[in-house]
Amino acid sequence: MKRIAMAVAMGIVATASPSWAADADPCGDGLVCASDPQSVVRALQAEGYKAALDKSKTTGNPLIESAANGYNFTIFFYECEQAKKCGSLQFQLSFEDDGGNTPELANKWNKDKRFSQMSVWDDHSLALAYDVTTVGGLNQKNFADVIDWWAVMLGEAAKFFKENPVKGK
Repeated sequence: MKRIAMAVAMGIVATASPSWAADADPCGDGLVCASDPQSVVRALQAEGYKAALDKSKTTGNPLIESAANGYNFTIFFYECEQAKKCGSLQFQLSFEDDGGNTPELANKWNKDKRFSQMSVWDDHSLALAYDVTTVGGLNQKNFADVIDWWAVMLGEAAKFFKENPVKGK
C-alpha cells in the first residue's frame, strides 16, 4: 500500500472545527500544545522521532511529517483559529486505494482497537488515525505516552495487514 497525503479531505474537516475548542491560552513552559507547533516538534524529537514542521496547502494549519515502525505519517493540527491557537492533533497514516480498502477491513480493525480508528474515504483510500486533545497542555511524559501508543498502533497495523492481505483489484 502506498502512503498518500489526505490534505484535501482533511482540510474540509479542519475548517469545520468549532472555534470554541481552540486553545487560546499560551502553552506553558515544558508543556506540549497544539497551540504551539514547535512544542510538538521538540517533544517528538526528544523521544527520538524526526519532526518536519510544515503547513497544509488547503487550510494553512500546521502539520508535522514524521515516521515510526517503517511508516511515514502526518500529524494534523485541528480546531485552529486562522491557522493558529489549535486545540488538538491527529496522527494519521494514509494508503492509496489498492483494491482492498473496504469498510469491512476498517471495521475489522476498529472492532478490537481502542486508541486508533481506521476508515475508508470516498476515494477508497484508507486512513489510520489517532486523535489527541492538548488544550491546557501535556507534559513531556504524557506526550511520550501518546507517541508510544501511536507507535504501538503502527506496529499493530503492520501485523494486521500481514494477517489480512489485500487481494488487489
